[in-house]
Amino acid sequence: MDYILIAYRSRSHTLKFHEFLKSNGLYSEIVNTPKEAGVGCGLSVKIEPKYFTAVKKAVRITNFSGFAGFFAVKQIAGRRTVKSI
Repeated sequence: MDYILIAYRSRSHTLKFHEFLKSNGLYSEIVNTPKEAGVGCGLSVKIEPKYFTAVKKAVRITNFSGFAGFFAVKQIAGRRTVKSI
């Protein structure tokens, strides 16, 4: 399944952002950041692509200084690819 990760350099920002999304009715999960992303604190927020536009707005609203980026994660022929978006 394809999904999007939101990476932060701080675990506390990752958890706070996840809670912000949850409190605003947007489903997300806390997952380990793939090593291929090469950033972050080791945890990321995982969302479905259909929520990407709303989540981009949420990143701007929360304005946490530890924001490290958005990453598209895809499974292609049994291999995981991680691309900054």
